[in-house]
Amino acid sequence: MNNKLRIATLGIHHETNTFASNPTTMDSFKVSGMQTYAVQRGQQYYDMHELSQTSMAGFIQASKRLDFELIPLIFAATDPGGTISTEVFDTLGGEALNMLREQGPFDGVLLNQMGAAVSEEYPDMDGELARRVREIVGHEVPVAMTLDLHANVSQQMADETDALVIYKTNPHTDAVPRAHDASDLVVRMAREKWRPAKWLEMPPMVVGIFQHDTRDMPMKSVINDLETVLAQPGIVGGSIGEGYPWSDVHENGLACYVLHESSINEAKKAALWIADRAWANRKELYEPVGPTASKAVKYALTQAAAKPEDSGPIVLLDVGDNIGAGSSGDSTFLLAEAVKQGASSWLQTVRDTEAISACLEAGIGNNVTVEVGGKTDSLHGEPVRLSGRVTRISDGRFEDSGTVHAGWRFFDGGTTVVIETVEGPTVALVTTRVGNMSREQFYSLGYRPDDFDVVVAKGVVSPLPAYQPIASELLTVNTPGATSADMSSFEYKRVRKSLYPLDINAQYVHD
Repeated sequence: MNNKLRIATLGIHHETNTFASNPTTMDSFKVSGMQTYAVQRGQQYYDMHELSQTSMAGFIQASKRLDFELIPLIFAATDPGGTISTEVFDTLGGEALNMLREQGPFDGVLLNQMGAAVSEEYPDMDGELARRVREIVGHEVPVAMTLDLHANVSQQMADETDALVIYKTNPHTDAVPRAHDASDLVVRMAREKWRPAKWLEMPPMVVGIFQHDTRDMPMKSVINDLETVLAQPGIVGGSIGEGYPWSDVHENGLACYVLHESSINEAKKAALWIADRAWANRKELYEPVGPTASKAVKYALTQAAAKPEDSGPIVLLDVGDNIGAGSSGDSTFLLAEAVKQGASSWLQTVRDTEAISACLEAGIGNNVTVEVGGKTDSLHGEPVRLSGRVTRISDGRFEDSGTVHAGWRFFDGGTTVVIETVEGPTVALVTTRVGNMSREQFYSLGYRPDDFDVVVAKGVVSPLPAYQPIASELLTVNTPGATSADMSSFEYKRVRKSLYPLDINAQYVHD
């Protein structure tokens, strides 16, 4: 007789930028820049994750370590983007919930979410999915939810689960251990019929994207405070949610969450201690910094001219076109300045299917003139006219088994074309909004970013594991776009009425 615990795992993983012009539809789940299969069922789940460093890999490892039967139902993830259509939630969520209903009963559920999903119908889509999971399995079955550090944690998420477990690191390098933590909690809850006391505290403040790196102050201090709490007697878990600034939802902002063995008062006291200390440091945790595109390019070219030949590239982090936060991937502010200022050893990606079509028609080795980028909306600059030779045509698929943000291993940029331009920059035109999280993106095309003076990475923190090892310098550039660091450039309608820094005089009052 098989007495193993049966634990289901499912997830619809999405980071929703409600200001992005590209909606997230079912077509978005036909391909993902981060995965070979945007929707995984059964064996595909193992194929994608068993040898990766994702949360799902952690669940697989934990099932062997703790001797439970892991039942992967469905895991769907696509690139960050605009608001999720009702059809996506109804179709993928409906399938997941039907599988949960039909393949049960289960002894536990590991709900794998990003934590910033917003659908047309549900501003808190992660919380709504948790509610429906709870409705099916009941309150006797333990449910834990793993979340990305950029989650906008809601009270509904906390109420409808028994434990929330959030990454501690940004760049995200701890997805596997956090999945083990969630598994440990679910197994203990199932075997001992025990539930921890929990408290969620949400001070009315936003952590600015320039401060999201947990290795640096001031965000490091918040994580240090969390570690102090986790070392206290009786505390069995705890997490910080940095928040996701570009989701116009009530929960936008910092979250402090603590689990105690049995005392809700102790959980509350610990969460409040972290929240109060973060609130006292709210200005430093938001303040936008960094040069404009023009100043950044001028600086990079000056530094490049002076650096030793064997030193690595200067890497410009394009904040306003942070693909990992839902932007278009076709911003041209840096590229236009590169052309204007005469950059000659410059490497970057731009998403542009029209330009790709023209290059495919021309063919490898032939010259082409194309208008590149700036076609999605008015937020990301104007198209840049480039002329040059088509040097590479690829299916855009590449693999990285090294240290990658969030542990992703298999990437798909769609049809990819490289142009070496007469203007100077070398540009890889991609089809999907695949983030610049891996140097293999360029190595697979026959180009070494190591050999260029300047490399553009469209992101803020997610490219760092890939590019820090080779960069002579990294420079975060305060560019405009759907992921601008300046929250005042967006019109928020759903956030709390008094939220710092949108309300500079916001007050944090608690018992």
